[in-house]
Amino acid sequence: MNKIYGSFIFFFYFVKYPIVIYLTVSYFYLNFPQNIVMHILGVISIILILKDWISLYIKPKKSSGINK
Repeated sequence: MNKIYGSFIFFFYFVKYPIVIYLTVSYFYLNFPQNIVMHILGVISIILILKDWISLYIKPKKSSGINK
């Protein structure tokens, strides 16, 4: 189970930005047919991107990092 979880983390860490760019180009410019699996993958990628952006500005109180 840990290998599956780790592979998902690795996959979405490196592939979330290209997925969003690919979906935007393929649907709006290349007129590819709509696919529910790609929509779900795109939504997951957008949620992960938003989580990354939010986590840059909101840090937990008990973090061990350097305080500014």
